[in-house]
Amino acid sequence: MYESRRNSEWSPSDLTAVPTPTISRTPTLALDINNPADLEAQLLRLKERRGSDNSTTSTATHISTPDLEQNQTSETTTTPAKPNTLSTYLTHPITPSSTYTLTQFLLLSLATGIIDATTFSLYSVFVTKQTGNTIFLALAALQHTSVSQTEPNVAISISLFFCSAILFGHLGHRMGSSTCLWLSVSNLISTALIFAATALRYFGPAQRTGPYALGVIALLSIGMGAQVTSAFSAKIPDVNTTMITGAIVQLATDETVFAKDNVARTRRVLFFGAMLAGAFVGAGCASCMDAALGLLVAGIVKSAVTIMFLF
Repeated sequence: MYESRRNSEWSPSDLTAVPTPTISRTPTLALDINNPADLEAQLLRLKERRGSDNSTTSTATHISTPDLEQNQTSETTTTPAKPNTLSTYLTHPITPSSTYTLTQFLLLSLATGIIDATTFSLYSVFVTKQTGNTIFLALAALQHTSVSQTEPNVAISISLFFCSAILFGHLGHRMGSSTCLWLSVSNLISTALIFAATALRYFGPAQRTGPYALGVIALLSIGMGAQVTSAFSAKIPDVNTTMITGAIVQLATDETVFAKDNVARTRRVLFFGAMLAGAFVGAGCASCMDAALGLLVAGIVKSAVTIMFLF
């Protein structure tokens, strides 16, 4: 039976019992293999359709490639250059509430205490605290016995401090009064003037009045005017490097003075402590050693702060 089936003539109808898969990309191009007459035409249409799809894909790829290259080129040419890190840092405002900034201005307060204690012991004048100088000026003008007759010293200190505040205040407005660059420049100038006054006091005659005394007072007044002006412009909370009265009053009237996390209280106490410590250093140098040593120590402290402003 098998042999007879194998030798029998084959006909297309025998394929009806075998399931035939659909060989098409889309439902509209399904091949009907039961119809040999139409098979060749359907294969031809399928081949033309496939060639048309390949051509369209190639054209799209060819068109989109230049656009992609153009976009990449555009992005490359419009990417901004990286800014200079040092330049950005120097022109950026300082952070008034940071611990690092607070340390810098506490050191400047220490230098203020040293200088004012030294100048008062030498010349009966302050070069920073102009409130005291104003009182001294009135007492000296009336020849009161409680003060020495040093009107020229007081007048030079007040006038040159005021002129220095005008100069450095307006320059700070133009350059950015709270930027690291301006604070570094102004503090560098102030420090140079302190060292110049130290040299003049050390190499000149030790006189309470006269040209050399006025020269030392003038240099110190200009330098401290620059420092105090910069400190006020930077707006460091509770630490202005010179006026301790306001900090004491604010500390005394603080309702939360004994709170654990009272940052303002801590700043005011540190400010008072720095000023008091500087006064002890200046007074000690004037009493036990050469008063010029106190000015030298203050200049060194201000030099350290100048370097700190750059980092």
